[in-house]
Amino acid sequence: MPTPHHVDNYVIGKGILYVAEWVGTTPPESADYVEMGNCPTIEMEPTIERLPHYSARESFKLKDKNPVIQTDYMVTFSCDEICSANLKIFLLGTLSGNIVHGMQGSDVEYALKFISDNPIGPNNKWEFWKATISPSGAMALIGEEWMNMSYSAEGLADTTNHATSPYFDMTMATTTTTTTTTTTAP
Repeated sequence: MPTPHHVDNYVIGKGILYVAEWVGTTPPESADYVEMGNCPTIEMEPTIERLPHYSARESFKLKDKNPVIQTDYMVTFSCDEICSANLKIFLLGTLSGNIVHGMQGSDVEYALKFISDNPIGPNNKWEFWKATISPSGAMALIGEEWMNMSYSAEGLADTTNHATSPYFDMTMATTTTTTTTTTTAP
């Protein structure tokens, strides 16, 4: 991957989001991850909280220390594939056959994995070890646009299984694209 400034660092983001449910204290394995389908948007926001300290030794307060006291992250995404597995997560429910029992699975924790497949720019893999997923806004049951579900995943630390990086890892790939689409005329 080139170092700045280089046009090969510009990215048009595309990719696939996978989720896996935690069972007890055991992290999901690779086979546990299922694809969310088409996710038109995926955003990640790390946040910190600081506790500033001010010296009272002079006439005006002077900030002399500003340590981090809290770390968090959020992953927000939308999904337009309205299927039972995605509705189960959106409705905080449980699944029994083709019935989603809403608001019955509100304490479920998930791991998320996003694998980019960018048409322009380098690819990467994001692995979010542990998060709670909640609906992030209303789902229009009637409308003139494609039906869509918006989610917020609030990151949790997994110090037991990932002591050196308890929230997530982002692995940068060396390739710029991973798939090619070929269209054949009838």
